[in-house]
Amino acid sequence: MTIDFSLWRLEMATDEHKYPYHFYLRNSVYKIMMYVDSNLTQYDITNQQARVVGFIGEKQDEGITVYQKDIESYMGITGASVSNLLRGLEKKGFVERIRSASDDRAKELSLTLKGRELIATFNSVFSETENRIVQGMTTEQKKLFLELLKIVVNNFDH
Repeated sequence: MTIDFSLWRLEMATDEHKYPYHFYLRNSVYKIMMYVDSNLTQYDITNQQARVVGFIGEKQDEGITVYQKDIESYMGITGASVSNLLRGLEKKGFVERIRSASDDRAKELSLTLKGRELIATFNSVFSETENRIVQGMTTEQKKLFLELLKIVVNNFDH
């Protein structure tokens, strides 16, 4: 795949924003989050909460026990933030914490029936969002876009 970046460089050089990469990434993320949250509001769950429920459900389907530290790693957020997320999910009846049989100090995370039923619903919201993100892109552009996003993420992992 060969891409002519000369036009792209010209467009970025003449962009009206001093920091165009930051501007467009920040605004894209904001718009995506607002779109997802607005579609999840009717289910009384936020984007972050839905990601946690989906992660727990996925791991349970694989027969893997999930603990708070697993959510911390998956989401890339601190223990206190995860505790708040889980407290909200427990309060809404989507998740329950169960004392581990192997470690009295640890609590296993499990989806309730309400949490399990919600997964199919918000998976369709996430699928629709994915489609909207790449709407109007060719297959090659989608592949390139994904590769570029991976590079950006990797740049901040080090």
